[in-house]
Amino acid sequence: MSQDTSLPTVAPPSAGPRRMHPIALLATLAAAVVPVMSVFSVNVALRQIGVELGASAGTLQLVVAAYGVVYAALVVIGGRLGDSFGRKRMLLIGLAAFAVTSLLCSVAQDPGQLVAARFLQGLSAAVLSPQVLASIHANSEGHHRTRALGLFAATAGLSSSLAFLVGGSLAGSDLGWRSVFWINTPVALLVLIGVARYLPETKAPARTSLDWTGVALLGATMTLLIFPLTEGRATGWPLWTWICLAAAPVALAALVWWQLRLQRRGSLPLLPPELFAFRTMRIGLLVAAPVFVTFGGFMFVYAFLAGSHGLSPLRIGLSLLPMSLGFFAASMATSRLMQRFGMSVLAAGGVLTAAGLVWVGFVVDGFVSTEVYSMWRVAGPMVAIGVGTALLWSPLMGVILSQVHGHLAGLGGGLLLTVMQASLGFGSAVVGSIYFGLGAEHAFQWTAFILAAVMVVVTPLTQLLRPRA
Repeated sequence: MSQDTSLPTVAPPSAGPRRMHPIALLATLAAAVVPVMSVFSVNVALRQIGVELGASAGTLQLVVAAYGVVYAALVVIGGRLGDSFGRKRMLLIGLAAFAVTSLLCSVAQDPGQLVAARFLQGLSAAVLSPQVLASIHANSEGHHRTRALGLFAATAGLSSSLAFLVGGSLAGSDLGWRSVFWINTPVALLVLIGVARYLPETKAPARTSLDWTGVALLGATMTLLIFPLTEGRATGWPLWTWICLAAAPVALAALVWWQLRLQRRGSLPLLPPELFAFRTMRIGLLVAAPVFVTFGGFMFVYAFLAGSHGLSPLRIGLSLLPMSLGFFAASMATSRLMQRFGMSVLAAGGVLTAAGLVWVGFVVDGFVSTEVYSMWRVAGPMVAIGVGTALLWSPLMGVILSQVHGHLAGLGGGLLLTVMQASLGFGSAVVGSIYFGLGAEHAFQWTAFILAAVMVVVTPLTQLLRPRA
């Protein structure tokens, strides 16, 4: 009987959890910065844009809202395109498109061209943004993924915090407001080189369906609301504005019907109704929407008011810096606060935001009436608004997605991002229209009081998100 003299097979040592190449992670995080900066930095340049291009207040609202509307309508589709055709490929396409559309924004010669270019810029952001988190999830595991996600959160917070200062510095320099847009072009191209060289390609095992009908209905709903609200006051509320407003709920009903129909057929809707079966998602979005609307509206109105009273873009950016720093600092602490105090953190955030809005209403009304401005006079209320907003935003996003796992995790994140971008754009339209409609000496103060009242109403709703026994 022969003996087996072969050597035993030795298993290779475990390679450990996958991690992204440091330069690939850096490039991917930088890609997330580009569209975030563009959301906020344009606010401080609005007055300059209006003066140079002869844009009305309603058109300036559209400059902000056009970006948010198409971003919100297409971000889920952008994520599914990455799943189907490759996240790296779509990230490269999105970066290249963002570079080109930013250049188009910077060379716009009239308000219509700028609004159209912002629409295209929002389209490129919708292709770009969802690939960032998807690439981090696909290329890392374990503690490497946790670390990368923590860096992503810090990067997003820091970029939104610095957007006002960077935008104000550029617009207030000799380069003018156009630099707020064209600066994105070299940055996006530099990031594109890093992504192309170091980020591996990943995609889903099978292609997912694309709900273009849902996109059209969502876009129509938001357009039918935002366009008449931004243009109605300036045009004397003609018949077409009322027709659009009446048609908006019809478009919304059609969207809901179509999403339910696709789900019954076993297809993948743009906004899956099954996500609303999760309590945290259902109630959380009800809380989040007015919070985002309040912030988007406040940013538009404050920047427009400050610019109309002679503040340079740089000084507007500096006046918003305390809010940005307060937001960033509080965002870093929310995880520990939530562990200790639970949902009370959200309630504290709502109360603090409301108090900050009332406070800034009194302060700004004072310097508007006397035409004397000091950054230090608004620093206190700005810090209160920044900290309060962070105590709401950061934990609220985590709570909303806390029950959504498995194959629905990406869809839940896409739905949250859709609601966020739609609400920010809607806020500039609705709150801006309220402010311009008041037309009185204390219009900003009354607008701040209204936004504070919204936060007071929203605050008790946060307690509905407490875990059930």
